[in-house]
Amino acid sequence: MTSQNRIVFTKLLLCCFVAAAWARSWANHHDTTTSTTHTTPTTSQLPKNFHNDPLIVETKSGLVKGYAKTVMGSEVHIFTGIPFAKPPLGPLRFRKPVPIEPWHGILEATSMPNSCYQERYEYFPGFEGEEMWNPNTNISEDCLYLNIWVPQHLRVRHHQDKPLAERPNVPILVWIYGGGYMSGTATLDLYKADIMAASSDVIVASMQYRVGAFGFLYLNKFFSPGSEEAPGNMGLWDQQLAIRWIKDNAQAFGGDPELITLFGESAGGGSVSLHMLSPEMKGLFKRGILQSGTLNAPWSWMTGQRAQEIGKVLIDDCNCNSSLLAADPSLVMDCMRGVDAKTISVQQWNSYTGILGFPSAPTVDGIFLPKDPETMMKEGYFHNTEVLLGSNQDEGTYFLLYDFLDYFEKDGPSFLQREKFLEIIDTIFKEFSKIKREAIVFQYTDWEEITDGYLNQKMIADVVGDYFFVCPTNYFAEVLADAEVDVYYYYFTHRTSTSLWGEWMGVMHGDEMEYVFGHPLNMSLQYHTRERDLAAHIMQSFTRFALTGKPHKPDEKWPLYSRSSPHYYTYTADGPSGPAAPRGPRASACAFWNDFLLKLDELEHVPCDGAVTGPYSSVAGTTLPIVLLTTLATTAAL
Repeated sequence: MTSQNRIVFTKLLLCCFVAAAWARSWANHHDTTTSTTHTTPTTSQLPKNFHNDPLIVETKSGLVKGYAKTVMGSEVHIFTGIPFAKPPLGPLRFRKPVPIEPWHGILEATSMPNSCYQERYEYFPGFEGEEMWNPNTNISEDCLYLNIWVPQHLRVRHHQDKPLAERPNVPILVWIYGGGYMSGTATLDLYKADIMAASSDVIVASMQYRVGAFGFLYLNKFFSPGSEEAPGNMGLWDQQLAIRWIKDNAQAFGGDPELITLFGESAGGGSVSLHMLSPEMKGLFKRGILQSGTLNAPWSWMTGQRAQEIGKVLIDDCNCNSSLLAADPSLVMDCMRGVDAKTISVQQWNSYTGILGFPSAPTVDGIFLPKDPETMMKEGYFHNTEVLLGSNQDEGTYFLLYDFLDYFEKDGPSFLQREKFLEIIDTIFKEFSKIKREAIVFQYTDWEEITDGYLNQKMIADVVGDYFFVCPTNYFAEVLADAEVDVYYYYFTHRTSTSLWGEWMGVMHGDEMEYVFGHPLNMSLQYHTRERDLAAHIMQSFTRFALTGKPHKPDEKWPLYSRSSPHYYTYTADGPSGPAAPRGPRASACAFWNDFLLKLDELEHVPCDGAVTGPYSSVAGTTLPIVLLTTLATTAAL
């Protein structure tokens, strides 16, 4: 890989799972530093009347003191930087998290915590659409902290002398950020839940979890059973420990420990779906919200064998000699713990394999994930009875831009020549057979407009969005419904007026998040009235779902999603939001990915008399079997 390509790929992948920018001040984003120093929580002496201070909460780990903020005329109590695990430094690097020990005094929970170790991305210097995703706090391995937002009026009601049975049922929404399991932080301005807490009777929490090799290095087969060395899924264990802490302390903040809803976007959504299956998560939460991410997406998990191959490459790139793993794995791990975090953070990207081919992901470890997730999914291992999930209209454009920077411009459309279109297909699907690649080309070609480069650009973006996001979400929704889980599906189709990205990029991956967190309701930001209404509507849907298991009002129509009646609900500010035709988003395209390609895979293993050959640059060059079979699949989906 050339130096230039490595820079491109690194900047691309650290931008993973992102969305359109929203107008705001960046004053607090430009003074961050990188640190691996252990940050000890600040504590103060106990005042005599601390029980009367509404900003002090007595948790099972110790006393924490937050701060009050007035938002939209309501007071919110905010607690940031609460440790839930020991800092994973030194001997705790590459191990599961260890619960935090109780502290003495009052912990000052008033500053956002460190971001877990990762690389910043600056491919478009000074561009806020990119900068908004960079960590805005110190980058450190000492990062296992959580944040909580509580409406003040809930705290008042909680402190009233009422038996627990008579207190209101207050749901808790727990946010899990995305970032391809390689980047991300709960501290982003985008994820601040002030407005969500102020406008709803809910508590919102978020946590940091380790990403990249720090969170997912897996070398299990080189150690004896039960070893804590590089067990994989450390980032998921971080999430689990944070969720357990929130559940254990829910009542102290005025929340209901039996009404915890996990919600996450992209890799965060993938995490939620894995938590729905893991036996280690049973009883820790009630409902799940998955935004543009599910466990059956191509990027969402990897086999143990693949994870160990990547781990060995990283060990060698860090000069720790993977050939010693078989004879003395502990020696190798001692070496890896002596490598500085920056080296690990950079070298891990050498195993990037192409668009959304991340070098870290959840792994089948036999404990958190006893079997591969897709098998568990098909066997119906779900803990939960209600799920809200969805996808966006143009999921693929962001990733397409960053992985093929020579072909596309962020500010405007590009005329994509036919040969470039075919080249991108071959690059993305290099592991697919030729006949499958040919089928993809046929499915995503308008044969009457084959020379229209702008249409080619639109089609290749649809390929990426459908394959990596929309169609896996549709399939996951079907399997959930088959397992008698109540499934509500949304489809987000509004392009934000404040978007800094080119018009051609459409309704991008992650564009819904500013609405989920209610930022258009901040009157200092330049949103249209209809966008403010949409933000209020989406927030109400999410918080209502957390309380009741239904995202809609009693007088509002939002049918359940099922395989036979794949109803979904369109969120838009360009017209009325509401239920769409019962066919599921991108129904024809997803019939191709979820049904036809599986049948084609079966056909590939059937002996035939002649080889299937032929170029795919024109109708005449497309092989007849593909034309017929694809046409049949497309027709069947109509």
